Amino acid sequence: MSMKPSMMLRFCALTFFFLPISFSADVISSEVSYSDYCSSIVPESTTSSQLYTSSFGPFDEFETGYYIGGNRILNPKITRISNVLGFETRYVSETDVDGVYKVEGSLTFYKPFDPNKRPFNLKLQGLWSEFSDKLCMVGVGSAYSKQGNLLTPSAVFKLTNLKNTSRITTLITGTVESLSSSDDVNYFEPISIIMFPRLNYEYTFDSTESIYEFSSETDTEKNLPLSALPSRSFCSIISTHEKVFELHYSSNCRSTKQNCLPFGNGGLAGYLPRFVSFRSISCSGVQKRSRVLVEFRNNSYVENYQFFNPNTTLIGEGTWDEKKNRLFVSVCRFLDIGESWSNAHVGDCTTRLSLRFPAVYSMRRTSNVMGQMWTKKSVNDSGYFDRIVFQSTKKRVERVPGLMYEYTEFDRVKTFCPRNEPVRNKGERYPSGNSNDMIFDISVRDSERKYGKGSAIPFAIGDLLYRQNLYPMTLPSSMFETAVPTSWIQSRPINVSYEISITLQTPTNSIDGLHFSYLYEEKMEITAEGVYDSQTGNLCMVGCRKLLGSNNQVLGNGYLDCEILLNFQLAPLKPNGNGGYIKGSIESTREKSDPLYFNHLVVSSTDKEIDDQGRSLIRKTGVKFTMAVISNILICIFVGLQLHHLKKNPEVVSFISLVMLGILTLGHTVPLALDFDTMCLNKQDRHKVVSHNGGWFELKEVIVTVPMVVAFLLLLRLLHLTVSARTHNGNRKSLWVAEEKAALVIVFLYAASAKITLLAAWETYKPDKMLLISSQVEHPICNIVKSYASLLLDGFLFPQLLLNLFSNSKQNALNRSFYIGTTFVRLLPHAYDVLYTKFNFPPGNSDRGFFSLARDVIIVLGLLFLPAVIYFQQKFGGHCILPSIFRDPEELPLASNSSRTEKSSA
Repeated sequence: MSMKPSMMLRFCALTFFFLPISFSADVISSEVSYSDYCSSIVPESTTSSQLYTSSFGPFDEFETGYYIGGNRILNPKITRISNVLGFETRYVSETDVDGVYKVEGSLTFYKPFDPNKRPFNLKLQGLWSEFSDKLCMVGVGSAYSKQGNLLTPSAVFKLTNLKNTSRITTLITGTVESLSSSDDVNYFEPISIIMFPRLNYEYTFDSTESIYEFSSETDTEKNLPLSALPSRSFCSIISTHEKVFELHYSSNCRSTKQNCLPFGNGGLAGYLPRFVSFRSISCSGVQKRSRVLVEFRNNSYVENYQFFNPNTTLIGEGTWDEKKNRLFVSVCRFLDIGESWSNAHVGDCTTRLSLRFPAVYSMRRTSNVMGQMWTKKSVNDSGYFDRIVFQSTKKRVERVPGLMYEYTEFDRVKTFCPRNEPVRNKGERYPSGNSNDMIFDISVRDSERKYGKGSAIPFAIGDLLYRQNLYPMTLPSSMFETAVPTSWIQSRPINVSYEISITLQTPTNSIDGLHFSYLYEEKMEITAEGVYDSQTGNLCMVGCRKLLGSNNQVLGNGYLDCEILLNFQLAPLKPNGNGGYIKGSIESTREKSDPLYFNHLVVSSTDKEIDDQGRSLIRKTGVKFTMAVISNILICIFVGLQLHHLKKNPEVVSFISLVMLGILTLGHTVPLALDFDTMCLNKQDRHKVVSHNGGWFELKEVIVTVPMVVAFLLLLRLLHLTVSARTHNGNRKSLWVAEEKAALVIVFLYAASAKITLLAAWETYKPDKMLLISSQVEHPICNIVKSYASLLLDGFLFPQLLLNLFSNSKQNALNRSFYIGTTFVRLLPHAYDVLYTKFNFPPGNSDRGFFSLARDVIIVLGLLFLPAVIYFQQKFGGHCILPSIFRDPEELPLASNSSRTEKSSA
C-alpha cells in the first residue's frame, strides 16, 4: 500500500527531526573522549538498560543555577543583571555498575542584553555516581564571540555534592572547563557554578523546634491569617506576593565601621543595600514550609531577571506559625566564597527572620507586609549585627476584610489642632470625607527657595482604609459612600490619615529672573493623622517623616521624625465645578537648633502654582511688550533723525562705521527671521501665557513686529547710503584702511568674548549637570546666546569709536539724537533687570543667571561711557582719548602756543 504524499512528508520530517537526537551520543563521543577527562572522577561504564528517564538524583528534567567566569565567551564578572544557567536532562539510563547512571543533557548559559541574543550552549554526555555524589560530562557546543563569530567550544562539566537527597547545608557546586588550548579561538576561562535542585529536598530545621525558638519574640500585633490573604495559599506568600522589601537600619549603621548585615565582617563593612528580596526555591503547601534565597540589593527590580551573588545572599528555611500568623525563617550564609565558587559551602545558621501581614495599620506602620531580621549571636561575637526591620516597598492595601486603622496620636492632635467653632461662609461647600477631592497634588516652597512637588492621598477615613474602599481612578466614590454614610461624615470633624510624598529640589541658578534650574536634593515621605472638618474645609494633622541618609536610605528601625505639623485649607466646591486652590503649610515643631528641624514649607495646590506662574509671565511679558514697542518706535525716530542729519550734511556720510551699521541692522534682522522669544520660551510657559491671554498674545507679536520692520528698513537705507558714499568717493581710501583695522579688533574681541561665554555655558550646563536640571528650563544655552547677542548690540558704538580712533576723524558723522537716543533704548532692559532684581530677589541672593545685578550695573556704565567718548571725538578728534604721549605734536595746539609764548618772553 502506497503512502499519501502528505503522510510521506510528515514521516520524512519526523525522521529528520529525530536523526540528530539518535546520533547525538555518537557525535559527542567521537569528538570528545569521556575517558580522557572523566575516568578519574566517575569510571567509565556501559549502558545496561534500554529504559530511559528524564530525571536523576535531586535533578528534575530542567534545573537552573548560577555561574561566574567564562571570559572570552561570557562576562567574567557577575553582570548585576542576570547570571542564570539552565541544565536540561534528556536521557538517564542505568549502567552495568551499580549506582552509576549515564546522563545526556544540555547546559545553557544565558547572556542578557547580548547584541546577538544567542546563549552559550553545550551538548553533554557523561556519568553520575550516587555513591561519590559526583557528575562528570563532556561535550561540544556553540557560542558566539564578542565580534559575532560562530565558535564550537568543547568542555568538561563537573558537579560535586550531587546527592540523592539534599538539606539546607548541601550546596551543589561545579565547574565547566574548556578543552581547547588558551591560544585557540574556542578557549574560554573556567566557569564556576552553584545549583539548588528542587527534588528530594529534606527540611533540616524541625518545624516545632523552630516555632518554639521564635516564641521568645514578643508580638502583640494582630496579623492576618493565611485564609484572609487574597492568594489564600502558603506557597504564594513568597512566589507571588510582595518580593522586594525596603530595609530600615539602626542608627549605629551611620558609621562605616559598624557591621550591619548578616555577612560577617569580611569585606562588607559599611555596605548598606537599600532593599532585600525573597526568592522561593521550593515549597510544601502541606507542611507550610519553604526554602528561600534572601538577597540584598540596591534596586527593587526583580521581575525580569534573576541575579545571584553569594556574597550578598542568604539561604533559609521558612515555617508558618498558625498561632501568630507569621512566617519564621532560619537563615544560613554562603561561606568560603572567592573568585571561584568551587569551595563554597553553607554554614553559620545563626540568623533569624520573621514576616507578617498586619491587620491593623497606624501612622507609624502603613505597609501591608512587615518583617525583621536578627542574629542569635551576642554583641561581642564575630558576625553580630543590629536588628534590621524591613517592609514592603508598595503600600498597596488589598481588598481584605477586617483591615482597620488605629489612631495613636489623639493627644498631640488635640494640642496642635484645637477645635474651634466653624466660621462658615454662606453658600460655600467643602469636600466631604468620601469625595475624590480629598486627593490632591501640591507644590511647596521654603524661605531658601527650595521648591518641590508632591501628592497627598488619604490612607484612612475614620477607621476604614481609604484605598480599601475607594479607587478614585477606576471606581466611583459611591463605593465608599456605602461604607461611610455621608450624613455621618458631614455632621462633625472626622479622623483622617494621609500619605504625603514630596520631592524637594535646590535651585542652582536663575534665567531671566523667573525660571530656575533645580538639582535633585531630597525626598520627604510623611504619614500623618488628624481631623478634617467638612464644614470649613480645614485639615489639620500631625505627622512622621522617614529619616533618609545617602541614596535615600532609611537610617533607623524606629527612626522617624514625628515632630511635624500639617495644616491645609481645602478649596470650596464651586457650582461651576471648577473648584479653587488649596493652601497650607508643613512645619517642624522642633527648635531651630535641633538637627532634625527643617524650614517652614508653604503649600499650595499645583493648579494655583501654575496659575501664579502664568500671571507672573503675563506681567513680565506685558512689561517686555511695552518696552519692545517703545524701543522700536524710538529707534525709528532716532534713525530718521540720523537720515535727516545726513541729508543736511552729505559730506560726513563716509565717516560712519559700516561695522556699527551692520551690527544694528543684523540686530533687527535676526528677531524677524527667527522669533527668539517664541523659540526660547518654554512650551509650558507659552501655554500658560496663551491660556491666560487668549489671542491677545498673538496680536502683541504683530504689534511688536510692525515698528521693528520699519526700523530695519530705515537702518538698511542708512547702511546703503554709507556704502554708496564710501564707494563713490575715491579720496576716502584711508577710511577703508581704518575700517579694516577696526573690524579686525572687533572680530578678535568678539571671538574672545564668545569663547569665554561658551566655556562658562559649558561649565554651567555640562551634560552631567543637564541630567539633573529641571524641565522647567528647556533651552538654557539659547538664553545665554540671546544674552551674548544683546551684549554685542549694547556695544554698537564701539566700532564707531575705533573708526574715529584709527582715522583721527573729528567729523560730526553721528547725530547726537541718534547715538544718545539709541543708547537710551539699549539701557531700558538693564534698568528693568535692576528694578526686577530689587523687588523680586531677597538680599544676598546672587543666583540670577547670565545678567547678574553687578553685570547690569557694569553694562549700564559702559553704555554711558561710549556716547561720551563719541561726543568728545567728534568735537576734538579721534585721538583725543589717547594720552598726550601717543599724539602728534600738531594735535596739541594748546601746548605749542604756550611754549612759543615762553620762548618770546625769554
